[in-house]
Amino acid sequence: MEYLDRNSAPLNESEWSQIDQTVIQTAAHLLVGRKVLNLTGPLGSGVSELPYTVFNGQKQACVDLSGNNSENVVEATSRARAVFPMIYQDFKLNWREIESARKIGLPFDTASAAIAARFVAIQEDEIVFNGSNAFNTIGLLNTPNSLKVQLQKWEDAGAALADTVKAVETLSAAGHYGPYAMVLSSKLFGQTIRPIGQCGQLILDQMKNLMKGGIHFTNAIHGNKGVVIATGTHNAVLAIGTDINTSFLGPVNMNHLFRVFESVALLVRAPDSICVIE
Repeated sequence: MEYLDRNSAPLNESEWSQIDQTVIQTAAHLLVGRKVLNLTGPLGSGVSELPYTVFNGQKQACVDLSGNNSENVVEATSRARAVFPMIYQDFKLNWREIESARKIGLPFDTASAAIAARFVAIQEDEIVFNGSNAFNTIGLLNTPNSLKVQLQKWEDAGAALADTVKAVETLSAAGHYGPYAMVLSSKLFGQTIRPIGQCGQLILDQMKNLMKGGIHFTNAIHGNKGVVIATGTHNAVLAIGTDINTSFLGPVNMNHLFRVFESVALLVRAPDSICVIE
């Protein structure tokens, strides 16, 4: 990939490998949307938009003796267009630190690359869950025609589990039978790390029985709010234009500037496969 301009960077193969490993591991540890959504791609660095189909409503398969019913057909109810904004964060490596690492044997410092990757990962989840006003894109929390469950006070005994059951009931009534995954704000997630009565079992453990796709938390969800999704590529996917990578931008005052970047877009094919708890 020539646009990365890696050959112009003053780094050897081992140093590039350490940066790549740091960036990928840091992002993988932080990204929550990718833990609950199926991925498609990478589609390529030049992809900035992608049309896709949207399906609403339920249908039942035909049951008859002749097989002549040609009206009950699964087809898209609308088309949408996903936008792939570039998410990026630049970082700088000091030329003296690179020379010291090579000549004195000090460890090659990739901390700035890790911090840049952290900012990119945080912004990806922000887009996945909240969308972007600047690009008029939706997130899991504000998808039109998604389902809703009114939040109870999770400080009360049984409220968290009751809301989880209600979300599952709501999704299954819409024809989505799982597997389900849940993502909560850190505030709500904290309410699940409590024992149930005197038995010692955590509320979270009971909720996990309904969430085969796992229960996660992210700071991209604010306040008292969460979302349950019926997973599957037919419901929602995270499309990757360019997966997280690092490029060399050039020298700046003898130091060296790099960029961690990616491009992603959320494609919601079935809005009623999402149930927001708020």
